[in-house]
Amino acid sequence: MALIKCEDCGRDVSDRAPACPNCGAPVAANADQQSGPDKISLRGEDFVGTKPLLTRLAVKAIQSLNYKVDSADETSGLVSFTTGMTMGSWSGVSGSIFFEEVGPYVFRASGSAKQNVRGGQIIALDLFGEAKGKVRNVVEEMRRLIK
Repeated sequence: MALIKCEDCGRDVSDRAPACPNCGAPVAANADQQSGPDKISLRGEDFVGTKPLLTRLAVKAIQSLNYKVDSADETSGLVSFTTGMTMGSWSGVSGSIFFEEVGPYVFRASGSAKQNVRGGQIIALDLFGEAKGKVRNVVEEMRRLIK
């Protein structure tokens, strides 16, 4: 969210406000932001798009890595996945990818993951940061799919 000048009265207004709270004039930046981008692009390390588009891209990336998509919520921009067997766990890794909005339609992808303990396995070791590596794999695959 950023502050912009109202074109009618000159006061500071949120760029997400539908109208200036002082004079009621429509906020010009708001008209451009209503629909949002229709495709995803990269700006440095960040993704430019909408949460629904990013969520769909994350699902595609997870599937192309042959991981299982557990859930995907386009409203919150959260995608959960499970991998197959890993070095540290017979049951694989469970992870999630989420998108933090760092500017209007600019998102930073991050996530978390852990080794699973199921099926009689007593301990699951996160050898060499393998769990977090699966999250990095998904984010890098998302970048690759954009290009």
